[in-house]
Amino acid sequence: MQYTLLITGSPYQTKACHSALRFIKAALLEYPNSIKGVFFYEDAVLIGNQIAQPPRDEINITQAWQDIAQQHNIPLYLCIAAAVRRGIINDTESRRYELEQHTLAEGFQLEGLGTFVDLMNTTNKVIQFR
Repeated sequence: MQYTLLITGSPYQTKACHSALRFIKAALLEYPNSIKGVFFYEDAVLIGNQIAQPPRDEINITQAWQDIAQQHNIPLYLCIAAAVRRGIINDTESRRYELEQHTLAEGFQLEGLGTFVDLMNTTNKVIQFR
């Protein structure tokens, strides 16, 4: 069984990103290759902002996602339209908008909804966290 995760809740206003991270950790313990990809949409794309700095007494949720993705080779996709709207851009978008820097955190990719549709069509279940 392979899963696609769709996360729509803000990492700072909801527990969606935290709950999805707990789900992934549990799923990977039981089934190591069970997560095909994670698609962040709406305010959830804020997870991919490399310049956000959480308070020192809170979990760095962005770093936690980067760690699990790297350890288990899980792609982390941010909806490009939602991300750009919120100021999260990669090198390509930075040049396109004639900006001098990018704000996309390492380990995350900007992708369109077509990537999400492909994930939906190639996995057994889609689980949404909002």
